[in-house]
Amino acid sequence: MMHKTPTTAILRIQRWLAGGLLCAGLGLSAAAAEHLVIDYVVSNSPQRNAWLGIINQFAAANPDIQVEHHGYPQEQYKRDFSARLSTGRADLAFWYAGERLRDAARNKLLSPIDGELVTLMKKKKFAPAAVEGTRIDGEVYGFPLYYYAWGFMYRKSLFERLGLRPPASWSEFLQTCERLQAAGVTPLAVGARSGWPAAAWFDYLNLRINGIDFHRKLLRGDASFGDARVRQVLDTWGDLLSKGYFLEATMDQEPERVPPYLYRDHVGMVLTASFVAAKFPAAVAADMGFFAFPSYTPNLPAYEEAPLDVLVLPARGLNASARNRFLAFLAESGALRQIAEADQTFSVQADPAAPPTLLGDATSGILAGAAGLTHFFDRDARADLVAPMYEGLRQFLKPPHDTEQVLRTVESARQKTRMAANRQ
Repeated sequence: MMHKTPTTAILRIQRWLAGGLLCAGLGLSAAAAEHLVIDYVVSNSPQRNAWLGIINQFAAANPDIQVEHHGYPQEQYKRDFSARLSTGRADLAFWYAGERLRDAARNKLLSPIDGELVTLMKKKKFAPAAVEGTRIDGEVYGFPLYYYAWGFMYRKSLFERLGLRPPASWSEFLQTCERLQAAGVTPLAVGARSGWPAAAWFDYLNLRINGIDFHRKLLRGDASFGDARVRQVLDTWGDLLSKGYFLEATMDQEPERVPPYLYRDHVGMVLTASFVAAKFPAAVAADMGFFAFPSYTPNLPAYEEAPLDVLVLPARGLNASARNRFLAFLAESGALRQIAEADQTFSVQADPAAPPTLLGDATSGILAGAAGLTHFFDRDARADLVAPMYEGLRQFLKPPHDTEQVLRTVESARQKTRMAANRQ
C-alpha cells in the first residue's frame, strides 16, 4: 500500500483563471473562485492514476473551483491523520470505516455528511450497509468509496501440479500445508513489518474459533486478552509457526515484498486482501487464485473481513460547497467504478457495468456468503490496543512464538486504559 513521496498538484490552473476572468466579466472578483483541498492515500500506480483522472474530470467540469490534492503513502497517512486534521486545511480526506472513524467523529475532527448527499447516495444505489456503517450518533460521517475481501492467494498451476485444491476446513488446510512443505514449497508467508498483515491472522483465527460477538467484545476492550479463548487463537497460530510453515525471510518485510515469493513458487499461500490483484504482473495474473479462510469450529457461521474505505469531511475544512459538489460528482459520474477497477476492489454502488475483478467470483463469493462482516483489527479495535497488538505479534512471529508475551503486552495496555478511565 506504500512508500512514495507526498505530491501536491494544482489542477487546471488555466481553466480556473479562465473561470475567474469570466466571473470578473460578470462583476465578480477572480479571487471569489472556490478552492478545494483533497488528501488521499496512494497505494499503487493504477490507484494514483485513477484519482488523478477523476480529479481532472471534476476540474474540467467545474472550472470555477481550484483543486489542490495531496497523495500520501498509507502508513505515513495513518500515523499523521489526527494531527493533520487538527492543523491542516483539507476539505476532504481519505479514511477508514470502523472505530477509527468513530474516534475522529467523537473527537470533533469531522463534520457529518450533508443530508442531501445522504439522500443522493441512496438514490444512486449505494449499498445501505456501507452508508449505515458510517453512521455515528445518528449522523453519517463517511462517504463510502469501496470495500474488499480477505482470503488466501495462491497459484492455480502449483496446486494443480501437486494435486491440491483450496481447503475448506482446518484439517484440509493442515494437509495442504503438509503437502506443500513435502514438495519443497514453504506453505505460508506474512510480511509483518507494518503490523497489519499479522493482525489479519489474529482476526481470522479469532473469528473462526470464537465467532464475531466475542471478537467485537475483545477489540472494544470489554474482554480480557488473558481469556483462554484468546490463548487458543495464538496457540493455534503458534502451531503453524513451530512447524516451519511460514517463510522466515518474509517476517520482517513490508507486505508488498511478499507476493513475488508466491509468483516464484517459493511460497504456497498468502493471507491477503483482494486489492493485491492491482499489482499482479501480467505473466502470472491469470494463474492467481483466491479462497476463503478455512472453517475451524464446526457449525460456526463464516464471518469475514470486509474493510470499507471512505472520504470524510475534516471539521477545519473551509469550502463546504466545493466539497459537496465533488462528492455529488463521485456519486453521479461513475467515478467510483474507476477507483474500484484500479484497486481491484468493489464499488459501493450497484453497477451492472462494473468489470469483473482479476480474481473473479471467488472474492465476491466470500463476502456474499458471509454471516457477518468486520472491518479489520486496526479499524475495529480501540485505539490504545492497536500498537501493543502489532508489537506483540511481531515478537510472537519470532521463536519461541511466545503466546503469553503477546497476551501480557496487550492486556497490560487494556488494563492501563481501564484504570485511567476509572480515575476520571
